[in-house]
Order: sequence, then C-alpha cells, then structure tokens
Amino acid sequence: MIRFALAVSVLGAISGCGQNTTQNNAAGTTGNTSSNGAIQSTGGSTGNHTTSVRTAQTTNLSVLYAGSMTKVMEQKIGPQADSALGIHFQGEGKGSTALAQMMRSGLRTPDVFISAAPSANNLLMGASNHNLVKWYLALAQDQLVIAYSPKSKFAGQLQQAAKGALPWYKVMEEPGFRFGRTDPLLDPKGESTIFMFKLAETYYHQPDLFSQILKSNENPSQVFPEESLLSQLTTGQVDAIIAYKHEAVEWNVPYITLPDAINLGNANDAAAYAKATITEKNGKVKHGTPILFTITVPTNALHPSAGTAFARYLISGPGHEILMKDGFTSIGAYFGGSKAAVPSSLQNLIQGQLK
Repeated sequence: MIRFALAVSVLGAISGCGQNTTQNNAAGTTGNTSSNGAIQSTGGSTGNHTTSVRTAQTTNLSVLYAGSMTKVMEQKIGPQADSALGIHFQGEGKGSTALAQMMRSGLRTPDVFISAAPSANNLLMGASNHNLVKWYLALAQDQLVIAYSPKSKFAGQLQQAAKGALPWYKVMEEPGFRFGRTDPLLDPKGESTIFMFKLAETYYHQPDLFSQILKSNENPSQVFPEESLLSQLTTGQVDAIIAYKHEAVEWNVPYITLPDAINLGNANDAAAYAKATITEKNGKVKHGTPILFTITVPTNALHPSAGTAFARYLISGPGHEILMKDGFTSIGAYFGGSKAAVPSSLQNLIQGQLK
C-alpha cells in the first residue's frame, strides 16, 4: 500500500541523509534578467553575462532537482550555467516527492524545482499548500530501462535479454539475483517501477511478476535512495536496477530497452499506462502516466528572476541541449497549472497545455 503522508519528523531525517548539494559561501543577491535570458547582477558593472565572476553580488541560485539528474546537474549543467548566466548554482538532488514534501514543510525554499513527475508539483499547489507552485512547464521525457552491472554473475544472461534472446524477468527470478529500485513513497520512479511491472504482467502474460520479483511495494531489500541507486549498481552491490534511460546513458552502463507498452516513455500510450494502478492507504487509486520531467519557480523563491532565466536556459537554451545529449527526449514547453502565472519571459515558449 502506498502512503504519501510523511511526518515532519521523518522529513527531518530525509533532509539530512544522502543528499547531493553544491556549496557556496558567497552572499546571495537578487538579479535582473536581460532580454537574452542572461542574469545581470544588480551590483555588477561588467555587463558581460558570458563570464562568471563570483563576487559578493553573484546570485546564489538554489535548485532542487530529481535525484536521477545528479550527475548531469552537478557535473555539466550547474558549472556551465554558472558561466553562461553569471550565477552560482547550488543544487540538491533527491526523490521528487521527498523534495516536494520538504518544500511544503518549509525545510527548503528553492529558486527552481525540477521534478520527475507533474504529480510532485501538484503536492505544492492550492491554498492548503500555501500556493507554493502555481505553474510548471514540461522539461523533457524519458523512459524506464533495466540497467545492469557488467560485473554481475548474471551479466551474460542479462546481455542475452538485452538482445531479446531471453526474457529479462526470467533472469530476475534466478536465485540470488540482487535487484535495486527506489522508494515509491519518495520518488516517482519508484511508483513507475510498480506500474511497469503491472503492465508487464499483462504484456508478457505473466500474472505473478510483481509477487515473484518485487514481493511488495516497499520491499526493503530492494529499495535505495534515488540519488544513490546508480552507485549501488556501479559498485556491484546489485545486479540490476530500474533506471531512467538518461541515467544509463550518462553513467555508461549497459541496459535492457523495454517495449513502449511498458516503459512509460511514450505519451501516445497514456491510456494504456493508466490501466496500471496503485491503491494508497487512504483508498485513493493512482494510475500510471508517461514519464515527464518538469520545471518551475516556486512563489516563495528568493531569486525569481534568476530562477526564471535558469528555467529558460534548460527549456530552450544550451542547458536543453545538454539534457538531450544526456539521453532525455525533447518535448514542447507544455504548461500545467495556471498559464497566466507563468513568468512573462517564458510565455513565448509555451506550446500548449498538458492533458
């Protein structure tokens, strides 16, 4: 059973473990966004946004992002955005649901929130959530794959499965197989993993896949924090994991591509994905949806102009090109929530409303 009501005391524990955060000692200030999207420091005088000069006037931009993006955000986008936008990127990656819970409880007040599912934004909308989010834009699509360790004793069989010569689930049912995934309570990928297995039961005519492999929604022998799941694989602690395709690409690990019918990566299959369900403890039924990463600037952001410039950088600028090279799939800037609340400098990017 899925339980999404997390106690504040639990959130305190979440906020202190396994986080990926960049640090900065410079003082934060507000900034203005130029017509080309670059940030010009209110105290700066060079006017050259292509050169990053970390002064007391450099804007410290707090970005909370989906934990699966840790490598690309910390090693590529963060450093390059520093230079291009004249900011000091301060990132933190975790499961998107966990991040939303931390924002709702006041443990974090980011300038930008990047989630792995629109549902994480929904946790922050409305008066009961202090209207922390009023809009969000689609950032990119992705799909689930089975990433595996070339060091695994099952690597040969998994390689055969990747070629379609052996059912992947038969390998996972082998005694001693070590499987990793994320927590469905804290991370959309953890939910998507459950949806994928339920879709696979029908697709492969294997009605016991969930009970044979996952055992339960929150099987503690399989669940790891989102931001450390890949390291469990690369260090050989597990044989295979459910990953986003972009994770397997950026970590250069072999993976098994799954059919569109079960990988949650094709928006045209949304109706079919919705047939997979999870019933929460309160009786609410959740349906499978296509995987969609989103971006927003919360209403309580300390640096909204800088946050908006960073969002534009990722949606249509060089940051977007980095994401595509990293294995994401491009999608138009469709909005969720209130179109009128989208900042004016992003309005010309909007291509429609998310269904």
